[in-house]
Amino acid sequence: MTYLIAGICIFFGIHLFPWFSARRDAAVARLGIMRYKAAFALIAGIGLGLMIYGYATTARTFLWAPPEGARSLAYMLVPLAILLAVSAELKSNIKRLTAHPMLWGIGIWSGVHLLNNGDLESLLLFGSFIVYAPAAMISANLRGAAPRKEKTPVWRDIATIVVGFVLTGLIVHSHEFLFGVAVV
Repeated sequence: MTYLIAGICIFFGIHLFPWFSARRDAAVARLGIMRYKAAFALIAGIGLGLMIYGYATTARTFLWAPPEGARSLAYMLVPLAILLAVSAELKSNIKRLTAHPMLWGIGIWSGVHLLNNGDLESLLLFGSFIVYAPAAMISANLRGAAPRKEKTPVWRDIATIVVGFVLTGLIVHSHEFLFGVAVV
C-alpha cells in the first residue's frame, strides 16, 4: 500500500504543479522548456510506476461488490475513454467539442474501473483520477483553455477512431498480461 500511496502523491503532485503558473514559469525559466518537460515526464513516470507496482502487489481490502451490469458498462465506456484520450493527442474535430478530451477519457476510464473493483486500493487509485480529472478541467479553464474553433478534415476524425479502436483491441488482448485480469 505504501508504494501505491507514494505513487499517487508523486504522480498527482507533479500534475498539480502547472496549476501554479508563477511556479511553473519560474521552473521553465530556470530549466528551459525541454528540461522542464523531461523532468516532468520523469517524475510522472516514477509516480505512475509506483502506483502500478503498489496496486499490483497490495492485497485487496474489499468494500463493496460490483453492481450487476458494471462489466457491460465498462465494455461500452472504456473504448470511448480510450478514443477521447487518443483524440487529445491527434488533431481531430473532437477537440471542438471539449478542450479536455484526455481528462474526460480519464474520468470515464477511472469511473468504470472503480465501479468494477470494489476494494480500498481501487478506491485510492481510480478515485484519485476521478477527483483529479474535473479539478484539472476547472484549473485549465481558469487558465484559458477552450475548445478548438477551427475545423479539421474528416479523415483526421476517422484516423482518430481507427487508432482508438486499435489501441482498445491491444489493451483488451494484453489486459490480463499487464494487469492480471482478463477482459474477455
